[in-house]
Amino acid sequence: MQKTALLLCGLMLAPTAALAGPTCSPSDDKARILSGPSAGAVHRAWQGGKQVGYGWSLQVERSAHDAAGTEYYVGDLYDPNGSLATRKVFVIEREWDCGP
Repeated sequence: MQKTALLLCGLMLAPTAALAGPTCSPSDDKARILSGPSAGAVHRAWQGGKQVGYGWSLQVERSAHDAAGTEYYVGDLYDPNGSLATRKVFVIEREWDCGP
């Protein structure tokens, strides 16, 4: 009985995992990877001049704004091979292309 309930619960939750925002790519090679909604908050894993290239992608989970009204995307960053590189990063919306 418990196995059936656990299986049913897993099947009900599976579709919600697929509900994600757009997948975006950098619009240029100067796109910054941030730890918070601030242009100066460079993520610790991305300090020292590290940059993403055009093959990188961001799976957007949500957006955020700072006090000045700048829009940020929040999501997981994937390398050109499709492997998860950094979780829960912030990026400046205008530095990324989320078009069709």
